[in-house]
Amino acid sequence: MDENVIILYPFCFQILLYSKCTKSKGTNMLVKKAFSIVAIAALGIGGVSGAKTVTALRFEPISISADNAQKKEMRVSPKLTMTYGDKSTQDFPLSYKVLAKMGDRIGQGILGRMTDQDGKPILKADGSQDISDGPDGNSLISTGGKTFLITHMEERPGELYNTELTVANGALKAVNTHPVDLKAMGGTIINCASSRTAYGSHLGGEEDYSLNTRYADKNSPFYTDCALDGSGNGAKGKKNYFCSYVDGMAKYLHDTKIDKYNGYNGEFFTPYNYGYIVEVQPQADGTTKSAKHYVTGKYTPELAKMMPDDKTVYMSDDGTFKGLWKFVSDKRIDSFVPDWEGTLYAAKLTQTSDQNGGAFTMNWIALGHAKDSEVKGMVEAKPKLTDIFDIAKPDENGSCAEGFTKILEDSKAECLKLRPGKEKEAAFLETRKYAAYKGATIEFRKEEGLTYDVDSNVLYIAMSQIKKSMEDNYKGKEITNDIRLPKNVCGGVYALQLDGNYNGRSMKAIVVGKPLNKGDKYADEWACDPEGIANPDNIKYIGHNTLMIGEDTTYHVNNMLWAYNTKTGKMTRVASLPIGAEVTGLEHGVAGDKGVLFVNVQHPFKDNPKAADSSKPNSALLEKVTDDQLKAFIGYIDGIPADAF
Repeated sequence: MDENVIILYPFCFQILLYSKCTKSKGTNMLVKKAFSIVAIAALGIGGVSGAKTVTALRFEPISISADNAQKKEMRVSPKLTMTYGDKSTQDFPLSYKVLAKMGDRIGQGILGRMTDQDGKPILKADGSQDISDGPDGNSLISTGGKTFLITHMEERPGELYNTELTVANGALKAVNTHPVDLKAMGGTIINCASSRTAYGSHLGGEEDYSLNTRYADKNSPFYTDCALDGSGNGAKGKKNYFCSYVDGMAKYLHDTKIDKYNGYNGEFFTPYNYGYIVEVQPQADGTTKSAKHYVTGKYTPELAKMMPDDKTVYMSDDGTFKGLWKFVSDKRIDSFVPDWEGTLYAAKLTQTSDQNGGAFTMNWIALGHAKDSEVKGMVEAKPKLTDIFDIAKPDENGSCAEGFTKILEDSKAECLKLRPGKEKEAAFLETRKYAAYKGATIEFRKEEGLTYDVDSNVLYIAMSQIKKSMEDNYKGKEITNDIRLPKNVCGGVYALQLDGNYNGRSMKAIVVGKPLNKGDKYADEWACDPEGIANPDNIKYIGHNTLMIGEDTTYHVNNMLWAYNTKTGKMTRVASLPIGAEVTGLEHGVAGDKGVLFVNVQHPFKDNPKAADSSKPNSALLEKVTDDQLKAFIGYIDGIPADAF
């Protein structure tokens, strides 16, 4: 590299460490000095004219919905107050802008239209086109003078849309959209939350809840017999999630040769091809680079978040009896690389408190080392579960036969015996089973969003519910019982303290929801106190000690977006979504000269909220809704200045 060329990464201005922001360790004093000047100018420090350092953000809170009209509306904070280093403040009026609704034609594409591997529309049973109501993870990425938004569709089969954005008359405008071509990786499934890398790519999880291979192998006691007729039904005509996932991917792949007696492997389909982290990077010409990172392991990943060392990646795992995962690359990943190589780890917790959501110390169990291409080869061999593990059910006393190890994963007890020489296949194709087999903590429940706080070197994790596998010896059948917490259906958000190498060393709840009992204030409509969180899901740290927490709940009449001050613990209600809608797509950034905070509205008027007694007093609001009200949409909180981010 030319010694006079400075290459800076997006996180540089936040942490002011030029040694991590330059390509060469031998950077000379000229480059160091130049970096200092650029960083100081960007942050408004010390004598740079016209610039002021932002030190705090404060949203004006909104109230809970006061009437039926407000319950059906999208409402956001009317004002943001920014505080600067000189103690001055400035107010900025805010509003919510819909960028696009599902089914909108944008340029040459129709946003949210589900397509097969050839880009052709997938049709529903009545012959109509399938339009998603599940926009989820967003990544705002600029390249070559253009700005793109990568957006997940949380469906089976999955779909990602690449939408080009411009700024016109002070407003963000979508000018073209099209599905990301994922044919080469065999498509994707249940694309949930996401994050953006420092080098400008999108990392998202394949939340394949039901493609657990214990259901696919005829030699497994959990085997599921599917009709394979496109209905998503089992052989006896009853709806089955595993079967619907197989049918969904069969539609995408046009695979008519799926053999349910041979691990549900087909001409193109194999259950082992799903449940990983997918990376997409938009290019200036509107195309995308993409890769499936098999070395992150197969489970039910909500998303992945890469740390500032460009090596360490954390992945959450949604569901019951799930794990927490870490991948460490052998070398820095500072550009799009389709073939990652490194070591996969599973978390092992030691509980130190059960109060207010609990506290734990943390260690990591190494599962295996591989590269993506190596694991992809294992997938393409189309194995069955019993090629890797012998599997049985515990006997009536809950015991396993000699030579088998009892584990709990994905809500089931299993007896496993690893086949000789299959350690690597187990680590990367049966990650959760193998982690439990080796004694890792597989007791997390509804482990959702991840986000990194560069100001405190903390990774935040949303645990949507603290119940079932996180309770003390749930149903009296737990094996390791590492997590022993009082039940809290409202969930909580945890902080992982990281060391200098970005290893998680401890985990503690920082905010938890409050369940209501019959007779409590608000309990006639709300199951969790509306003055706090319920079922946190999408979370995003936007700087200045501000953690945004989005909800996915039926325990609040309206799902809400909160701003949590990580220093003071103060919670501010920033948005209230239409009834039945989930908060998704949290993303912040700058488009042109605009600061934007994306907040998607997923499946409005669909989920029916419960009161404390489990009744559903607002059911009438979900009836007689219009087709337009049922459309999910992508939107953003407008009015935030660019220097807020």
